[in-house]
Amino acid sequence: MNLSTQYAALRASLAFLIVAALATAPARAMVVVKRDFPDLVARSEQIVIGTVTDIHEQLDASGTPFTLVIFSDLTVLKGDVAATLTLRFYGGHAGDVVVGIPDMPVFTLGERDVLFVAGNNRDVCPLVGVWQGRFYVRFDPAMGADVVEDSAHQPVTGLAGRELMRAPAAVARGTTPMTLDDFRSAIADELAHPHATDAAP
Repeated sequence: MNLSTQYAALRASLAFLIVAALATAPARAMVVVKRDFPDLVARSEQIVIGTVTDIHEQLDASGTPFTLVIFSDLTVLKGDVAATLTLRFYGGHAGDVVVGIPDMPVFTLGERDVLFVAGNNRDVCPLVGVWQGRFYVRFDPAMGADVVEDSAHQPVTGLAGRELMRAPAAVARGTTPMTLDDFRSAIADELAHPHATDAAP
């Protein structure tokens, strides 16, 4: 066995051991810094509204699994984005083992989301504040309009200073959700007149 063959075999063995260690280690939640609305807008490299049209898994060169979520029918509110957007999230299948992080957002085909994107293809999660950078869009028949919910499906009801207001699920009935148009307007206002953001990474 020549030196290059030995080196390739060593790299493959190390990659397997890393994936195996991640898979067998106890699942731990990510430590995530709270992000308010100006932080979400300012820290985003792209802000888009899109529909999930494909989800598949892929191993990187080291054998680490990632889940690729493809969004189409895009409305771009910030940054440069092609006709479709592929976001890469850490986690997936490594052989017969499922590797993942409990707090990582999970997507389903056909859902529509507002996404505050940063670190795509660099970070384990390409959303600002992980789950904080993902908002569901759903049609509200009573209002006849699309409305916005946070990652826990709590309706967003408005913006008070730097904070998005939410209605807990238990009292959501009787509240007026924030429409997607109003949410887009709030993003546009923040882009035009940004608040100071926290300097911490």
